[in-house]
Amino acid sequence: DGELGMVAQTFIPQGGVILVEHPVIVVPADMEVDASVVGLDEAESQSELYGALFSRLDSQVRKEVLALKDCSASPNAVTTRGIFNTNALDVRLEVKNSRKFQAKFQEQKYKALFLRTSRCNHSCGPNAVWRFDRLSFTLTLSAVRAVHPGEEITISYINPFLPRHTRRTQLQSKWNFVCHCTHCDAPWTFPGAIAQSDKARYELSTFFKKLPDWEQWCLDENNEQFMIETHLRAMQMREKEGLEGFQDGNGSEIVAYMKHIDALVMCYGALADVQGFMKWVRKAREVKLAEGPDNALHVKVLDLWLKEPRKFYVWGWKRL
Repeated sequence: DGELGMVAQTFIPQGGVILVEHPVIVVPADMEVDASVVGLDEAESQSELYGALFSRLDSQVRKEVLALKDCSASPNAVTTRGIFNTNALDVRLEVKNSRKFQAKFQEQKYKALFLRTSRCNHSCGPNAVWRFDRLSFTLTLSAVRAVHPGEEITISYINPFLPRHTRRTQLQSKWNFVCHCTHCDAPWTFPGAIAQSDKARYELSTFFKKLPDWEQWCLDENNEQFMIETHLRAMQMREKEGLEGFQDGNGSEIVAYMKHIDALVMCYGALADVQGFMKWVRKAREVKLAEGPDNALHVKVLDLWLKEPRKFYVWGWKRL
C-alpha cells in the first residue's frame, strides 16, 4: 500500500546473514531516563525527551529515522516518541547495580531503534529472525528459510504462536493494522484453516517441552523411527506455518530448524544409518556455512563426520 519495507536483491540461503547493525537509540523499557543527561529539566515531558534524543543523531541518520512510520498518529501528527515506540525492538542489556556496596550486573529490558531492521514489516510466518548480541552491541538479521530476489524480508513483531485472533488484536492495538499475511488470510474455501493453524502453532510452541528424552529413545528397543518421524513432522508443520525460526515464542537462542537438524543428525548417527546421517550432516554444514565465518570450527567438525561417520560421538548407540 505504498509503505516502506525491506526486499531481497539477491538469493539468501537458509541461515544466511541479511545484515548486521548497531542501534541508533537505546532507552530503558520503562523510560526512566535522567533528563539532565540530554539537557532537559525534570519537569519537561517525555515527548520532549525523545525529541532531545533524536536531536543528538547525525543529520543524515536523523533524516532517515524521521522517515520511519508513526502508527499512533495521523500523517500530520507524527512525533519522535511515536516513531520510536512504533519501530523499537526489545533488547536485554547487563547493567551494573547502582546500589551501594553491590557490584553485580543484572539483566534489564531496553528498547532499541535500528535504522535498517526497523524497515522490516510483520508476518505471522516471517522469513527472518533477529538477535541482539549485547557484547558486540549489534543486531544480526538472518534468514530462516531461503529468500529469493524480489521477495520481501519480514520479521514477527509478536509471539507468532498465539491464536490468530490474539495476534490480530495485539497488532491492531499496538501498531494499528489488521494483519493480512498469508497465514492470517486463509482462503474461504477452507473454513477450518484457521482452527487447524492455531492448533498447529500451539503444538509447536510446546514441542520441545514434550519431546521424549533422546537417551531413553536410544535405550528403547522398539519404536526405532519414532524420534525421526517426530522431528520430520514438526519440520513440516513449521514450514507450513512459517515458524522455522521459533522454538517457543520466548526468544530462544537456537533457531528451531537448526535444533531439528541437530536432532536428526543424532538420531541417524545413533542408528548407524550412513545415508540418513550424511544427508542431515550436509544440511547442517550448508546452514553453518551460510551463517558466516564464525562457524569455521563447526564446519570442520562436520567435514570430519562426513569423511568418517563412525567418528561421530554417539555412532551406533541405538544398536548397542
